Parts: sequence; structure tokens; C-alpha cells
Amino acid sequence: MDLRTVMLMLAAGSFLFGLLLAMFRFNKTNPQKVPFWVEAKILQAAGSLMLYFRTTTFDGLTVLANTALLSGCAYEAWAVRVLSGQTVKRQLHILTSAGIIAACLATIFLDIPYRSGLVFLLQSTFFFLPGLFLFSKSSMKFAMQLPLAACYSAAGFIFLAAAIVCLGFPEYALSLEGSAIFGVIPIVSYCIFLISAFILLMFAKERSDMQVLEIQKNLKKSEIRFQQIVETAIEGILIFDNHYKITFANKNMASMLGYTVAEMIGRPYISFFPESHLNVYYYQESLRKKGEGSVYECCLLRKDGQKHWFLISAKAILDDYGKFEGSFAMLTDINERKEMELLLEESNRQLTELSNQDSLTGIANRKCFDATLEHEYSRLKRSNSKLSIILLDIDHFKEYNDYYGHVMGDDCLRQIGGVLASSVNRSVDLAARYGGEEFACILPDTGIRGAVKVAERIRQSILDLKIEHKKSPVSEYVTASFGATTVQYSPEISLEIS
Repeated sequence: MDLRTVMLMLAAGSFLFGLLLAMFRFNKTNPQKVPFWVEAKILQAAGSLMLYFRTTTFDGLTVLANTALLSGCAYEAWAVRVLSGQTVKRQLHILTSAGIIAACLATIFLDIPYRSGLVFLLQSTFFFLPGLFLFSKSSMKFAMQLPLAACYSAAGFIFLAAAIVCLGFPEYALSLEGSAIFGVIPIVSYCIFLISAFILLMFAKERSDMQVLEIQKNLKKSEIRFQQIVETAIEGILIFDNHYKITFANKNMASMLGYTVAEMIGRPYISFFPESHLNVYYYQESLRKKGEGSVYECCLLRKDGQKHWFLISAKAILDDYGKFEGSFAMLTDINERKEMELLLEESNRQLTELSNQDSLTGIANRKCFDATLEHEYSRLKRSNSKLSIILLDIDHFKEYNDYYGHVMGDDCLRQIGGVLASSVNRSVDLAARYGGEEFACILPDTGIRGAVKVAERIRQSILDLKIEHKKSPVSEYVTASFGATTVQYSPEISLEIS
């Protein structure tokens, strides 16, 4: 087999090997990314192909071929260094490349045996290096590590022997040029190339398999650690699928709702929401499907049907393409706090009502009347509407009190207050005790005619009570005198009523 054939076979083999490595690198399901490896084989293929056309002559193309071939050998050394668990500093990589270029340019000024000897010496160095990396103590040990190191070392010794002959015995080297003995070097190199390529692939696969096992081992540890954290957490934890069915619930969550974990798995999340909180569920579901998280308060139904309040921190779970896959929620029990808040709100509401309510008649007091009148009057400025006020006074109430006593007088006032409350029908209207035996009504958006109708209804209702009043000079029953007025907004009108 002549030298040109060997160089062509080396070029074809290196190119095919580089193409195979490129396919591995860009494999989406299981990418094999080893720095420098693809580049090494492409450079070796290019250098061998150029030498195929320059086996008998020396020119600029030969220099370029040697540069590419030696760079490919250096890159392969760096790839092996990475595979053996070590790193390649950028500075070393750049200096090596610069040194190769300088050495190949220097061969222009050397005679034939010295020129070949320098190239062989550099090649032997770049074959010894990966052997040294593999023999030395690395962070990872593989079954194929020693056979691969032996192949690289053998190739290094062959090129070193050739370099010694060319540099130390140049005349002898010239006599061997073109002989079968001198052609053994590329043939042996090609054989070692085939063996080392196969072993290197097995080495890379073994390294990849070990990394996968290490990842799986770490994932298992992380899963156990996560399980321990979840089970010991005082908060409840829920995980849902994309249809909002529960796929995971920790024991604490199940306990807070009165279920077992097995009873909760597979149940739709919406089944835990009372009807009054379904709007919260639908709103949170829409946020999660948009990929948004949130923190909110909501009550869920326990197994016994009781409502239980939680502070819920929820996050969406998305796949690699941003598609909604489910969600994760952490629930903190705030039932006691929420019940206290609701109780406090109800107490505040009752206190507010009491502060605005006349204790005797149950209708609004003077304070509430004044505040409402001010609010409704200021609203007229924006609405340009009308506001009517009715004032009424029980006739000869002092005489009633003197004759029947204060207990009967208080009862009379309560009955009059009930008449006003039932006669004022709209939610915006207000009936109030203005003071003593005086009462008043505020009728927003009502004209004088409407106010007179309401006053007449109240007057008739008071007569219908038929409360006896023997000391009244106007009637045998309790009666009242009325006054009504209607106003529109004007800065000149005072709100004070005396």
C-alpha cells in the first residue's frame, strides 16, 4: 500500500468520524458534547487530503497541510483531556495553536530530513499528551482508559522514532525515503487511528453512561430530600395536572381538610371550593394557564362540609415550550386568624350601626342625619339633581308625657320611628330622629311633589296607629305637623337646620 493511498484513507476516515461526531453533538434526544473533538477530526481530514496531493513535493500547500494535521492532533489531545475529566485553559490552547503555525512556517527554511523530523516530533508530542492525560490520575476512571492510553503512546513512540532518525541521522533518512520501511509509519498510524477511534468512542460512551448514572443518582437523592421536606413541612402542599386534578398532596394538607392522601389524589380542585368562592377558583385558574403565579386568601371545604381558610401561594408549571402542564400550591392555615378578622369586621359593622342609630327608636340618629345630608347635598353638585327633606314634630308631646308618663312617651316615639322606617322605601332614603319628638327624612333625587306624597303617607300611618292623646287640643289621637322642602345645589345655601 503506497503513501498516497494511506493519506487518502486517513482523510476519508477522519472526515467520516468527524461527521459521526457532529451528528452525536446535534442529537436533540441525547447530545454528546465534547469540546475540540469534531474540530480535531475535520482538521485531520483536511490535512491528510492536502498531503494526498503533495506526497512527493513541498510547497505552501504542504505547509498548510502540516499545520492542519498538527492542529487536529492537538485538538484531539485536548478532547481526550476533557474526556478524562480535566480542563483546557484558553491561554494554553491559543499558545499551542500559535506554536504549531510557527513551527510549520519554520519548515520552509529546513532541509528535507529536518523538515520531516520536526513534523514527526510534533506529532509524537501530541500523541504522547493524550496518553499522559489518560495514564495520570484523573477525576474519573473508565475501563477503556488504559487501552486508549496504550494506543496513543504506541503512536507517539512510532513518530518519535521517525523523528530521531530524521533529525539525528539525516543521510540515513534520505536513503530510506520512498522505501517500504519509511512507508510503514503512515500505515501503522492508520491502524492505530482505527483502533483508537473505536476505543475513544467506547470511552466517550462509557463516560456518558457514568454521567447519566450520576445524574440519576443525584435526582434520586433530590427526590428523597424533596419528599422529606414536603412531608415535614407545616404547610399543606398540592400539585395539580393541566386539568386541575390533584396529583400530589402531603399528609399535612390532607389532615387539614379531614381526608387521607389517597382520598385527595385524583379529585378536581374545584370540588373543594364553596359556591360563594367559585369566582376565586376561575380567576386563579385563568392566571395559572397564562403562566402567572399569585398569592391569595380563600376558604376550602373540609370533608365534613365546614369552611376552612387558607393563604395560598401558587405557581404555574410549564413545559420547555411554555405550555401549561399544571400548578404547584403551598397552603398555610389561617383559619383562626380569618375567623377573628371576620368577627372583628362584624363587630365594627355593628358598632358603626350603633353609633349611627337612635337607641330608642332604632332609626338613624342626628349624627347620621347630618353626615348623610352633607354627603347627599355635595352629590348634587355633580348630579345636578334635587334633594327633598321632610321634618315632622309630634303635636303637644310635652302634654302627652306629663299625662301618660315617660314610659308611654318612649313607647309612642318608638311607634312613630317604626312608621317612618316602613314609609321610607328606597335604600337611598333615610329616616332619622332629629331630637326629642322631632323626626326627619332625607329623600335624594326627589322633587317637592314626591316629598309631599311621602309626608302624607307618614301622617296617615301615624293616625292609623290610634295612639290615645286626651290632652291634645287638636285630636283625640297622637298627630304630627310636617314641613317639606326641595333644594338644588347652591353655594349660598347652608346645610344647618335648627
